[in-house]
Amino acid sequence: MWRARSLVAAAASLALAASASKGPSSRIAWTAETVRLVRSGDAAHGKKLNEDCAGCHGENGNADTPDLPNLAGQGALYLYKQLQDYKAELRASPIMGEAVKSLSDKDMADLAAFYAAQAPARPPASRPPRDAAASRLATEGDGRRLIVACDACHGEAGAGNPGFYGMPSLRNQKFDDLSLELTNFRSGDRANDVYRVMRDACRNLTDAEIAGLAAYYSGTLPNAKK
Repeated sequence: MWRARSLVAAAASLALAASASKGPSSRIAWTAETVRLVRSGDAAHGKKLNEDCAGCHGENGNADTPDLPNLAGQGALYLYKQLQDYKAELRASPIMGEAVKSLSDKDMADLAAFYAAQAPARPPASRPPRDAAASRLATEGDGRRLIVACDACHGEAGAGNPGFYGMPSLRNQKFDDLSLELTNFRSGDRANDVYRVMRDACRNLTDAEIAGLAAYYSGTLPNAKK
């Protein structure tokens, strides 16, 4: 039942977004050629390239810094899109913008292949009780506010959705990073979501709801030790 409600809400949200969008949110088009390029990524070369990234993102794509995402095990198509968006300055970050400046399309595909092949971060040893309101937003959404169920796009419990090109996995990501990105989508500071899907979904979220969703997918609370 929640899937049907989610699809209805998604259609309404996309219709609103189409009229409100100004300029491209990304220059990536999932053509057969682009998908082939990403899927042909050379993980061995990507490992070599990661030597310049490891100071922040770790030797295997799992960062120690609370507000940096874990890249290990993330979908290659998602990672490739983000690297391209940083280079095109459609996702703002002075550090990442500089880091990707010299990367070719093939380099980005190779880095994406390397990270995607790494073992994802381990889940926390113990998880806090799930907040009922956050669980409803994740699995059912809120049709009154045109908020689509997060799992409808990101997969059950945020485990990823290979059927949606460029869709990230949220499971076991970090509380601080998830909170930051949801807040940035809400404010519009992050605007590289195609059709404004994330900005429209987040614009009516409260601080408490953002914290609840971050806890739901990360399995931790703020400042919780892992």
